[in-house]
Amino acid sequence: MTDNLNIVERNNEGKRKKRGKVYLVVVDGEEYEFDHSPVTGQEIMDIAGIPYSDGLLLILEDGTQQPVGLEDEIELKPGRSVVRAPKFKRG
Repeated sequence: MTDNLNIVERNNEGKRKKRGKVYLVVVDGEEYEFDHSPVTGQEIMDIAGIPYSDGLLLILEDGTQQPVGLEDEIELKPGRSVVRAPKFKRG
């Protein structure tokens, strides 16, 4: 995850206009944008195309991992990241 960013884009006349705060989240190496924080596990899974059955893990600043449920809210802030929960196979 990266810091909150003020993204600037240009309108048709070449003038700059602010879009407001954008929160960037990296999930499995891909960046996704949200215009609000906190977000739910379901919102992250929906935008990243992750099946609900796969699950998510929140990687905290100290490196510990915490499972994220569909309704769990995640405060988007620097030092945290989100990954798809690993699947374990027997055999």
